Amino acid sequence: MTTTRPLRTSVAALAIAGLAAIGALVPALSASAHDQLVSTSPADGSTVTELSNIELTYSATLLSIGEDQRSAAIQVVHDGRYYESACPTLRDNTASVAVAPGSAGDYEVRWQVVSSDGHTISGEYSFVYQPGSGAAAAEGADAPACGGEEAGASADQPSDDSILIGAAVGIVGLAAIAIVVAVFLGRRRDPFGADSTAEDGPDDAPGAARPQDLDPRT
Repeated sequence: MTTTRPLRTSVAALAIAGLAAIGALVPALSASAHDQLVSTSPADGSTVTELSNIELTYSATLLSIGEDQRSAAIQVVHDGRYYESACPTLRDNTASVAVAPGSAGDYEVRWQVVSSDGHTISGEYSFVYQPGSGAAAAEGADAPACGGEEAGASADQPSDDSILIGAAVGIVGLAAIAIVVAVFLGRRRDPFGADSTAEDGPDDAPGAARPQDLDPRT
């Protein structure tokens, strides 16, 4: 009875199922691996009387991609104007930016950084600035201090480097699976190319006499 062909079919089905499972798990694993914003200074929803710096702390070391850390942005917005005075500074798991605040009121912080898994993450939060009487008020700017795009608008986007790395890992993984399946199927054949579990021959048919069953005296 032939068993090799059904075995190959089963192995192929398992390989396809495994690839499908990997494909389903990769997005979930990727999403769960994104870094998280742990704390902010000033804190979300707080009221401060002095303001010179915004500092954001994340759950893992941030990636700096490109010149002048162009992969990161922190924008401080009040009444449609921008009050950050420089590009962000990245250090380990923190991103910070100098601020020259304007008049009292609500300030919105829009941020965008590259997570340690290579994906761009972004968000925003707000606080209230309530300075004492006589505090100087900066005029602000009509455009962000660093870059022209609005931060916090597009989260969870893979960087170019992460796309290349992910593609390379996927190709290597598929190649490894193909090699394992090929080796496994190859071991099911004998050296002459015939299946190790070939069809039973006529001598194995039910009721056929075997040599050891024949009596030489008859």
